[in-house]
Amino acid sequence: MKVWIYACQFEEDPAYQGSVLSLPAHQEAVKDAFQRARLKEGEPYFLDRGGYWPGFIESVLERCNHTLGELNLLAYKLSQMTERQIEIYEGVLKVLPERNMKQVINGLYNLERFEFLPGIRCDSDIGEMTIENDLDPLLKELPEDIYPLLDTEKVGAYVRETENGVFTSRGYCYRVSDQWQEVYDGKQLPEQVELYQSRFSLYLVPKGTEPEDLSVGAWLELPYNEASKIQVLENLGLESFKHCRIAKVHTAVPLFEQLTGRDNGIDRWNDFARKLSSMTEKELLKYKAVAEYERCSSLEQAAELTDRLDQYVFDPVQVTYATYGRECLEQMGADLETQAFRWFDFEGYGKELYSQTGRKLTAYGAVSKEPGLEEVQSEDHAIMTQGMG
Repeated sequence: MKVWIYACQFEEDPAYQGSVLSLPAHQEAVKDAFQRARLKEGEPYFLDRGGYWPGFIESVLERCNHTLGELNLLAYKLSQMTERQIEIYEGVLKVLPERNMKQVINGLYNLERFEFLPGIRCDSDIGEMTIENDLDPLLKELPEDIYPLLDTEKVGAYVRETENGVFTSRGYCYRVSDQWQEVYDGKQLPEQVELYQSRFSLYLVPKGTEPEDLSVGAWLELPYNEASKIQVLENLGLESFKHCRIAKVHTAVPLFEQLTGRDNGIDRWNDFARKLSSMTEKELLKYKAVAEYERCSSLEQAAELTDRLDQYVFDPVQVTYATYGRECLEQMGADLETQAFRWFDFEGYGKELYSQTGRKLTAYGAVSKEPGLEEVQSEDHAIMTQGMG
């Protein structure tokens, strides 16, 4: 399940692409997606859904206004459901007197108030089942020789209306309780999606564990402290991390996913996580932009970049090359509404200006590298040489 996020303020910019987020998502991943979409807290945005959403959910969402938080919680609860619970939930949504996101969310917390019968697809099926099993109290008062004369479709319709039941794509769903739990008021979500507690998590298993037998492992949240280290080792029944290996790496930031397939030690991951956790939000945003600028592909390179941020200039305001090209032309006094600019390649012009200044546009903003001391000295020498000539 995926969602595309777009800032309303850039809706008219054809080069603006927003950001994509896989759901359910860690809160850190949600924050990162908003940053890539160039959204600040409180600013308006709109969403497009993609990936695989169950058909019965998609048809409901098409008619409902929803926030990213609501979609994330919905995706999280769906990911936790059994096949039978999903079948019940489809029926719950059909029973709802009004379909809005408030009730869609509340329905997730009321599954136990419904029952589901797979394969029952029409009133005749309900009637036949009811007569054969003598399920309705009214039937018990009739002599058995009357049963063959009963209209199964009418009996089924009567039972369905009495139970407030509905047919779904997989069977028949009906209420077993008139109670309804209102956990969501349409404003404050009943729970936050916290798949993991930190930006990085390592799934550790004892050395020698076969790839198909990873159920014996334990998650270690990074950066870890001595207490969490002891707890994980106790869970694994081991004395030291020397007897562990990393089976999985989870990161809440998509930019770092390319680092997770590398063979790195626990301490190296922990040192990197500690460096990131010590950064301010502003520093972390710049770091992610610089990591993309440098096409960071290894944990060693990623760690080195944390100590070299002052060598880069970061401008989070820049969104697209086309916008930058337009701004530069307008600053020079050009009237972009004239016929001469009707088919002008603003994006290509913006890219050319960027290349001239050594800048690149990342998902987080524009980045350029400060010239090193040797480069500055070389430039100064060239200027002096030209002056002497």
